[in-house]
Parts: sequence; structure tokens; C-alpha cells
Amino acid sequence: MRSITPDILQRELNPFQCEAAAAVDCHTLILAGAGSGKTRTIAYKIAHLISYHNVEARRIAAVTFTNKAAKEMKERIAKILEQPYIPLDWMGTFHSLCVRILRICLENPNVKEKLRWKYTKNFSIYDDDDQKKILKLIVVPLEGDLANTARIKKIMNIISSWKNKGVSPGEALAQSFYADQKIIANYYEEYQEQLMSSNAMDFDDLLLRAADILRNIPEIAAKFSEHFQYIFVDEYQDTNDAQYTLLKLLFSNNKITVVGDDDQSIYGWRGANLNIIRSFHRDFAPVQIIKLEENYRSTSNIVKAAGSVIANNKRPEEMKKLVFSNQEKGSLIHIKQTEDDYSEANTLAHKIFLHGEQKYSETAVFYRNNAQSRLIEAALNKFRIPNVIIGGTRFWDRMEVKDILAYMRLLVNKQDNAALLRVINVPPRGLGKKTIETLQQNADNNGTSLWDALPTVPKLEPFAKLINGLVQEPDESIVFLTKKIIEDTKYNEYLEKDDPTTAADRKANLNEMLRGVEDFCEDNPDATLESFLQDISLLTSADRKNQDAKNFVTLMTLHSAKGLEFDSVHIAGCDEGILPSNAFSGDSTPAEKHEKLEEERRLFYVGLTRAKKHLFLYTCQTRFWHGEKKGFAPTSFIQEMDTSTIFFEKLSKSQSTPFTPRTVNYEHDEYSQVEPGLMGKFVSHNKYGKGKVVGQTGTGENAQVEILFANGVKRKFVLKLANLSFV
Repeated sequence: MRSITPDILQRELNPFQCEAAAAVDCHTLILAGAGSGKTRTIAYKIAHLISYHNVEARRIAAVTFTNKAAKEMKERIAKILEQPYIPLDWMGTFHSLCVRILRICLENPNVKEKLRWKYTKNFSIYDDDDQKKILKLIVVPLEGDLANTARIKKIMNIISSWKNKGVSPGEALAQSFYADQKIIANYYEEYQEQLMSSNAMDFDDLLLRAADILRNIPEIAAKFSEHFQYIFVDEYQDTNDAQYTLLKLLFSNNKITVVGDDDQSIYGWRGANLNIIRSFHRDFAPVQIIKLEENYRSTSNIVKAAGSVIANNKRPEEMKKLVFSNQEKGSLIHIKQTEDDYSEANTLAHKIFLHGEQKYSETAVFYRNNAQSRLIEAALNKFRIPNVIIGGTRFWDRMEVKDILAYMRLLVNKQDNAALLRVINVPPRGLGKKTIETLQQNADNNGTSLWDALPTVPKLEPFAKLINGLVQEPDESIVFLTKKIIEDTKYNEYLEKDDPTTAADRKANLNEMLRGVEDFCEDNPDATLESFLQDISLLTSADRKNQDAKNFVTLMTLHSAKGLEFDSVHIAGCDEGILPSNAFSGDSTPAEKHEKLEEERRLFYVGLTRAKKHLFLYTCQTRFWHGEKKGFAPTSFIQEMDTSTIFFEKLSKSQSTPFTPRTVNYEHDEYSQVEPGLMGKFVSHNKYGKGKVVGQTGTGENAQVEILFANGVKRKFVLKLANLSFV
């Protein structure tokens, strides 16, 4: 085995990395700025402990954010030590380490007896669906029809929140003030009993139950603490209260090294507690604080710009870092203002296209919300740029979008059994499993399709009537047919009942779907429902193949971008109200709003610092957002960027189109204000150029116009969805 001596540390690491790797006699807080080589530092520190200080690998516990990160860390350490394998058995996520602790402890009958547990070491681990089934068994008998999907999801989330804070059922009941909180606290107690009766734990239980053993049986905690000489925790800024409790219980005779960056704490919404990293030097005093401030990833312009933004967050003095780069200055950060989100997507895709196919694999597009991806996907596909979405579902594969597409497929081909099965009880129509099984049996017995067998099951008559009523009228736009499907099926109401916490985003996806249908109609004046469905089908098939390609552009939300890096990064939607999001502007207190704004700024900072060489930001004057066309200003975060690092390409006044935010609202008839006198008016379209209104049908939200463009082509538009401005 290669020995990693102090001399090697000095040769392989910079002075601050070397100091962190050599600090083996004290608790250490490594504040690692973006791109500062923290993984390299941790790997060398563990290799140094094993080879130079003769620490057994099995006596080192190392917590990583993902199991993939643990695997890569093990491989890196083995490579440094020039060994094929190093037995770092206690390296993994908090959850994976807790499973190991639990299985070891549950082999001991004294543990179960002392804690009065029924668990065995072969306990099951329940996922979300398993949890829902258990909770339904508890809640439905007491709440009946009120125990819908949204109610069960709410109960799950509250119980999970209590668990992440290390709150037991008894404590939850004692802390509850409102009647419903007390009810859910009682469900929590029953839920835990049901889990134990099933010899099962959910994901949150893995932490709680491990902590219970260590807290209630001190001799076991002492044995583990004595066993581990060194404990490492990576991404410490993302630690929640339950994980912190576990760490404290394991701490006794060992030395702890935590690594993190409070400037990159972006998971507060799912329980991460930023104060944990900011209090480490007090909680585990005495602690040596070492700051890794040199960024090896990005050009100095990118680092300087990102630093100027994050400096606007309030940070404790001891946590402040001055991240810098000795890399080349690099190109300026290009900020492009576009007229609308359609132009944004096309500008972005064209820029990527110009950079060349050889750069695709080192290019990423980030956005704040998944609904933003559709136009970007479409633009990239138009330029035949292969792309893949990470950490999310392709737009046309999202559940609510596929449901509406299934209705459309049934209108074209009623023999489509897959489409029928998808929507026969979506939204719910009170159909049980037995009803659908009877339909399938009747169809099999008679050798017919499911649709042809519908008359044999009287309970399905309303569904057949619904589908037969969804007829496309002569000259009716596919957009209006799609809208009719959404309305007649009461799909939006279903989304509200299914899960109020996600309904807004899912309805935004349906509104974006309507926009996508309109875009198809604009590109294809003779569009039919059949041709639209064929286009979508071919698009998704081709995209799946692209996911297997080595050279594709990566699309993801900013939250999914954590820990990654790319030569070129494009961030769409740098608009006030999107980034930072205005989702937290409701009933939050001023302090809560300030805290959430700082997390949004950290999210923007994470996005900026993923770029190694080139960084492009995009902002729109108008955007189709949550069902209506709205005006936007550039995000305030852009104003915080050092002006010497950016080139802001704003729309000139001649390019800019005045905007009155009264257009695309499906709930109100607003177009009656602008319809009179449209015939003969000249318009401008951001894709087709200038044209003249030569036809008009419908009123209000059903208004359509026919435009004769300069190239002699006539195109029809749904007025409320069209990218038109009158000149």
C-alpha cells in the first residue's frame, strides 16, 4: 500500500487542502467553496489516516449525500493508495449507515426486549406507496370519503416532518395546538404501531429507530462510538435535525470532520437546517475551521460574478469566504433579454447549436421549475440537438399531460385499450377494481376491444357518454378540443382534490400543453388531431433514443444541478417572480420571506458556479406563466452581479413590444376588449414576422384570427395563445 505522508499531502494539495487533510487530532470544519476540491481533500485525508496513521478502514465512518458519491469516493481512495479495494464498510448515506446499525443491533435479543420492539433484523423498508396503504387502513375507517389522496399525502408529509425533527408520536401530541394536529399525532402513533406489526420501517424511521437504540441503550452507543475513530460528514449544510441527533449520539471518543458550504444550502424546503453547519464550531468545540476558497472549476469572471451575488446574503463572520479563481479571466457572462419565452427557448437552442455538436455533452440548461422545460425541449429538437432531462420527467411524459393525451388518443382510435385503461377512472369515477376486471373479462370472452365491451357493464355508461361527447366540431382548433377535454373531464378540479400542494404546478403543465398544441398548429396550418398525436409519439420515441447517446445536452432544475459541472451553462427564466420564486410570498412573515429569499439566492449561486467556462443567462419581457401571459422584469439577482463580469444584451425600444397583462386567462372573458376592429390590422409575430388580419371567428376566449404573412402564407391563431403584437 502506498503511504500518503505529510510530504505527499504538501505536494498533491494546496496549503489549505493540506492543512485540512493533515488535521487528524481535532474536530474539523472544512468550509469548502464551490469548485474548491473538497472531494479530493476528503479522499486524501482518509487515505492519509489509513496509510500513515494506521487507522483501520473499518473504523472510519464517512457519510456522503448519495450512495453514488460513496462508491466514487471509495474508488478514489483505493486509487490514491494504489490498492484494488479498501474495506470502507461504513461509508454511505445516513440512511444506509443506519440500516447497518439497525440490522446489527436487532440481532441482539436484549435490544428488542429493552425497547419492547417486535422488529427483527430482516425488517422491510417501506416506500411512499407502502406508506399510503398503511395510512389508508388507519384513516379511512375514521374519516371515510374525506380521506382522499390529498388528505393522505398531507398526513404523510406532517408525519415525515415530525420524524425529520426527531419528534416522537408522544411529543407530537404534546406539541400539537390545533385539533387536526392532535388527530394527525394520534394517526402517527397508530401508524408506527402498524409499521412495527408489519416488521417494517419507512425511510424516516431508519434514522429515528437507530437514534432510539443509541439514546436508550447507552452501552451500545458507547460501543459504536468507541469503534469509530474518525467520522466524516460531507454536504453538512444539508443535514436535518434527526441526522444531527444521530451524529451527536455517535460522538464520544472519535474525531469528527464535517465538510460543507453554507452558501450552497438549498434544501431547506425538505428539512435541511442551515443552523447546524453554522453552529458546529460551538456544538463540538474546540473545532479547527479551515476554509477552501480557491475555485479550480470556473473562470475568474464566473467566480467573481457569483461571489458578488452571494455577498448579499447575511452570514456569520466566521463563515464568510472570499472565493477566488486563478484560472483565466474568461469570457463575460452573457445575459440575453428576449421578447418572450418562445424567443428565449429558440435563442438558447440556437446558441447551443452554434457552439457545435462536439460541445453538447459539456452543455447544460437549468431552470427553476419543470414546467419551463417544454419550450426548451421543443427548440432543441427543432435544431436536432439531442437532449435528456435529469431529475425530472419529460414534459410530454408527465402524468397529467399523458392523461389528456390518452383522451385525445381515444377520440382518434377507440380501440386503443392502453389509452382507455389509463383514463377510465381518471379523474376518479367511483369504479372499483372489480368493475374494471369485469370489463376486461367480458372483452376477452367476446373477443372485442375494451371500448366495444363497455355496454356490457352498465356502470361504465357515463364514461362512454363522456367520450362520445368529446367531438371535434368542423373547423374547431385542436387547442379548443384539448381545452374541452380538460373542462369536460373536470381534470383541474381533480388535480386540486388529488394533491393541493402540487395542483398549481400540474395545472401550469396543462396550460403549457395548450401552448404546445397551439405552437404545433401554428407550424402546421393543416394540422389534425391525428397528425398532432403522431408528432408527439415520434418525438418521445426519438428522445428516448437520445438518452442512450453519449453526446447530448443535459436539462435539469437548479436543485438537480447540485454537485455537477459543465463547460457551458445556460440558465433560463432569470426573471423576478420565477428566480427568485414568488411561491413563498403568501402568508410568510417578513423574517420567513427574508430567509427564503436568501435560499433562492443560494440556488442562483449554485447555478452560476456549475459553469466552468461559459455562462449564459436569459430573461423575458413576457412569459406564458400559470395559464396567462404575464410581464416580467429581470431578476434582482442580475443587478447584484459585478458589472465588470457581464454583458447584458437588452431589447432595444424598437424591439420591445408594450405589454398589458390582461391576455391569457382561461377563467375570464377578457378578449372582448380587443376584438372589435381587428380585421385589416397589421400584426407582428416573433416567428413569422409581419402580417395582416384577414379573417376572424369566435368571440371572447374562443376568438381566432387568420393572418396573411408577407411570404403569402395564411395561418390561423387562437388569439389568447398567439405570440402576436399589433403594430
